[in-house]
Amino acid sequence: MEPLTKRILAIVFIVVIGSVVGITVFIFVSPYKWESKDCPGAPTGLTEDQIIRVGVLGGLTDIQGAGALEGAKLAAYEINQAGGVTVGGKTYYIGITAEDTDESNPNLDVTKGVAAAERIVSYKRAQFLTGGFRSESLLAYQEVIMDAKIPFINTGSATDDFCQNVLDNYDRYKYFFRNMPINSSSLGAEIIQFLVYTVAYLNATNPSININSFSLLYEDLTWTTPLVDGLKAALPYYVPGLTLATEIAYPITVTQTQMDGYISQLDGNATQILIPVISAQGGILMMNSYATAEPGFVVVGVDVQAQLDTFWDDSNGNCAFETTLQALHNTSKTEMSIPFWNAFVAKYNHEPLYTAVGSYDAIYAYAWAINGSQSFNADTIVSTLETITTATPLEGAGGMAAFTVSHDIQEGYPYGYTLFVQWQANGTKAVVPSGDLPLGVYPNSLATGTYQTPNGLPGEPWDGWTFNA
Repeated sequence: MEPLTKRILAIVFIVVIGSVVGITVFIFVSPYKWESKDCPGAPTGLTEDQIIRVGVLGGLTDIQGAGALEGAKLAAYEINQAGGVTVGGKTYYIGITAEDTDESNPNLDVTKGVAAAERIVSYKRAQFLTGGFRSESLLAYQEVIMDAKIPFINTGSATDDFCQNVLDNYDRYKYFFRNMPINSSSLGAEIIQFLVYTVAYLNATNPSININSFSLLYEDLTWTTPLVDGLKAALPYYVPGLTLATEIAYPITVTQTQMDGYISQLDGNATQILIPVISAQGGILMMNSYATAEPGFVVVGVDVQAQLDTFWDDSNGNCAFETTLQALHNTSKTEMSIPFWNAFVAKYNHEPLYTAVGSYDAIYAYAWAINGSQSFNADTIVSTLETITTATPLEGAGGMAAFTVSHDIQEGYPYGYTLFVQWQANGTKAVVPSGDLPLGVYPNSLATGTYQTPNGLPGEPWDGWTFNA
């Protein structure tokens, strides 16, 4: 067959059926052709049978999806540069492709995520997948992945329900794992641990005050529910005398004017500690309002945008003193952490988001499972990943990975845990103490600085700042 004819038949084949009821058109597109260009750091001239096909799903034009793709590509580059993966005496190289789910879009359309998953499964024929961020979108497109029985390591969504599915219907959902972040309930627990220590610290270093109130400002989304419910129930129990002043659930389409109103309301209700639970654009708006209002509270919680080193400039320096949960900073959670951090910053000229840490570790986990099992079979890879437990953890940049029976990342040092990182007055970030083990979230040896409060910094805009009474 002539090349042109073959190409035409492979790419587009149209069948017209019926002249009375209308026309049905079927379009068949040739499968995606995997080549060396898909394999960072690999030799040129590879054929598809030499490539391990890995796909990344996420909102690629936003920081979460872009981070997942960056982390995956860096891991593939390192593995390929080191000689790839050998199975049955043959060398294979990691290929990376991605599809945009648009899941970070405030005006979410879940059909885009479903379509992206269908493309990466059917057209690109990915053997292994990673990524995911927005729970409402992932809940829809994970079904495409489970239908196809493809292992998927989630690196971005904290909602507890995903791994509960593994327990409820193992045969269908066993292909789903989460290595990043710890689930919403665990995030809440670690915030509580940190605040038990921080409240005691603030009371000790500011004798004239008495910390007795906290408030919650959170996205009105699925993932925030268990975290917020846990904080409301547990914080007053673990910190006697601490009460909930205000809680505000806001739409992720929030404007700066609306956020100004929320911060004013929180300040007026005598908030002393504000706990944000924010994964999207609201973080910059919140800290802009904070800097303008100079309210009588400190900010400690989840703010994904604040993880980026660009946040200081993005918020015009308004993020001073905010403390946010962060999967990794330039400190030694494991022996892989700092080498990963330095390599990522050198390659991309910015610090890694938590999704980048997760996808980097996911690619290494797949390579480890393929090498150990000497197989590409999905069920075999699942069984191999299930051997990563607290008894036999797998070292990663983000910690010592260990999966629970629900395929969730095991929470707690030295496995899945977060760092508390504070933006400080000079525009730098520091890992601050969490109270040390066994009561703290992590050993104080991981801290790279001390916790700062505005009234301890003469000459700053908040000089003379005091807590709400």
